[in-house]
Amino acid sequence: LNREPQFSAFTNGLLLDFWQTRKERQFMGVDDVPIHYVSFCSPHHDKTLVILPGRSESYVKYPEVAYDFYHLGYDVFIIDHRGQGRSGRL
Repeated sequence: LNREPQFSAFTNGLLLDFWQTRKERQFMGVDDVPIHYVSFCSPHHDKTLVILPGRSESYVKYPEVAYDFYHLGYDVFIIDHRGQGRSGRL
């Protein structure tokens, strides 16, 4: 996929619209520390991708990756590790 020539229009249009459809959720981890994640799901998908951002990163860095895999037929889940991104601290 090469969208570089129109990247600004893509990020401010299609990608922003897609990102606004995310479901933000959390579950309680060890010691009741909240673990935050986002998901993009479709009843038409039969594959799942789980993305675990690296140290000091958050799911907010991955909208383009989520967009691409969602449109390739994957349900996408992006989870912030404990102590990272929007998840609770240690």
